[in-house]
Amino acid sequence: MGMMGWRRTASWSAGALLVAAVAGAIAFHALIDPERLKRTARDMAAQAWSRDLALGEISLSLLPWPALTARDAALANPPWARSRNLVQVDRIVARLELLPLFVGRARIESLELEGVRASLEVSPDGKATWDLASSASADGTRRNASSDGQLLALRELRIRNADIVYKPKSGPVVAWHVEEATAHGARDLRDVRVEARLSRRQRPLRIEAEFEDLSRVGHPGATTPGKIAFDWGQTRIALEGQLPLEATLKGYALKADLKAASISDMLAFFEIRQGRMAAASAHLEARESQGWADITQLAATFGAFKFAGDAKVSWSGPRTIVKGRLDGERFVWERFLLDAGYPALPGLEPDEMFHDNPLAWPLLVSLQGSEGALDVRLKSLLLRNGVELRDWKSSIAFADDRLDVKAFSAEMLGGSGSGTMAFEGRKKTVRVNFDGTNLLLERWFHERSVAIPFTGGPMKVKAAFTATGNSMKDLAASLTGPITLRIGPGVWVSEKAGHAQSVMTSAFSSNDTGSIDFECIGASMPFSEGRATSKSIVGARSNVSQILGSGTIDFREESLDLRGRLQPLSGKVGLATIAGDIRITGKIRKPHASLDPVGTPAAIVRAGAAIATAGLSLVGTARADAEQAKKNDAC
Repeated sequence: MGMMGWRRTASWSAGALLVAAVAGAIAFHALIDPERLKRTARDMAAQAWSRDLALGEISLSLLPWPALTARDAALANPPWARSRNLVQVDRIVARLELLPLFVGRARIESLELEGVRASLEVSPDGKATWDLASSASADGTRRNASSDGQLLALRELRIRNADIVYKPKSGPVVAWHVEEATAHGARDLRDVRVEARLSRRQRPLRIEAEFEDLSRVGHPGATTPGKIAFDWGQTRIALEGQLPLEATLKGYALKADLKAASISDMLAFFEIRQGRMAAASAHLEARESQGWADITQLAATFGAFKFAGDAKVSWSGPRTIVKGRLDGERFVWERFLLDAGYPALPGLEPDEMFHDNPLAWPLLVSLQGSEGALDVRLKSLLLRNGVELRDWKSSIAFADDRLDVKAFSAEMLGGSGSGTMAFEGRKKTVRVNFDGTNLLLERWFHERSVAIPFTGGPMKVKAAFTATGNSMKDLAASLTGPITLRIGPGVWVSEKAGHAQSVMTSAFSSNDTGSIDFECIGASMPFSEGRATSKSIVGARSNVSQILGSGTIDFREESLDLRGRLQPLSGKVGLATIAGDIRITGKIRKPHASLDPVGTPAAIVRAGAAIATAGLSLVGTARADAEQAKKNDAC
């Protein structure tokens, strides 16, 4: 074809396009009457959704494509809703397909919505304002406005500057802002691709999604193959599988993956305030089964903690219900709190025992409206004080702000422990029952990094107490209930570095090596509001002497005041015979042992008599004290 042929073809093409444009314009203006279109739209909304639709000014344009522009559109809410309208739009641009105009038909190919305000509400009986399920017509058939082949043939939807307010049937109102959202796909809502940039309280979120078929949105049990990715910046969650398309979430089956350098950004998006959190990852599979979410193949890490499990969750009723199992590796409590964004605890003063920082009671309060049961097993649980619990097993139940550890057991301190615990979030109360057997005092000092050279000392511990308070210090100050200890044979090697050690070693040791061979130690502490007072609160027996003390152990002041008569067991003359009474006072972490000031003059007299008679004056006294000591069990 020559140059002249190309020119002729181009001229004919341009002419054809011009004729088509003119014809389209004529058909467009002949077909579209703004007032008739308003009436048609209102009738369709009333017939399909039983909702009122209001439309303001409508204008028509041809270039670059035939389009309708409507302003001040509003779709009403049902009568029971608090807000008048479900959605209001400042400006709507509907682009029409060109070819159907030539045969007298209008088909909307794309929609642009700008300045959107949506009010989504849930009634007390669970009805949703956005449920636009078709209402029955007089002949019993059902229609849906989105499926009207005479009008909608959407391939693109774009939303800009939208504010969405969600009002649940209970709980706080949630507000969202959509900066921009677009959806592209084939006709009949198939092969839809969605991108959205939105925020909540200025916290951003980006969403990308693919749906194979959205034509049955809102139909009971409707699902579609697809995938959705949520990206908060540092946290990303990907869902893939059979996704639900209606509010009851029936029939879904999906896989979910979470990867996060820190989940702080996601929590901040949902207004869960917390400090910098550790990296996290998780994989699970979930399937809807008779109203329950069956969660299987759960495997996750949070910081250094790894765990796996499964669960069943129900959101369909008035309460969220959870039933599940969790198996974990080594769980370090202090590390977990730091990874969860809680600040590090300040160091204690040398004579302090308990921290005054607030405990995590708000976490329990946040469980309001939910209940459930969990079986938790951990290979190792390292407590904040350094004590390690191995093979931890527990059965946990929770309802609202109450959490009950119905049974727990673990290997600890060379022995074993078991019991129950109950926590109430709003009352800030804890109830504990504990039984420990063969717990080594040696391990207690070692695992808590306390530099006391003690070996042996198998303990039997029994406790049943209640405490209330915002911190560990408060709990200790309110502790009420009995705690008893029975400690078996152990050896304390003392270097006599201090006065207290020197007094104790001299009183209980039969040699000059500085060691004490304890046969037993016992304590019976009836605590009331953080204080235990008794005539026989503590006792100890070595191979040469024993003491049975009375007095007070005070967790409010973290102090003690104990005194007791030191009695010889061997019949030999020693400090036990001379001293008579010993008093232990001061802070619990730094006690001071001394001769009882009340008995000091008598002790001086006995010591002087012993020196004058070369000890013969005390031989009879020592034997008498030994016989009496055998009748009084200090342990």
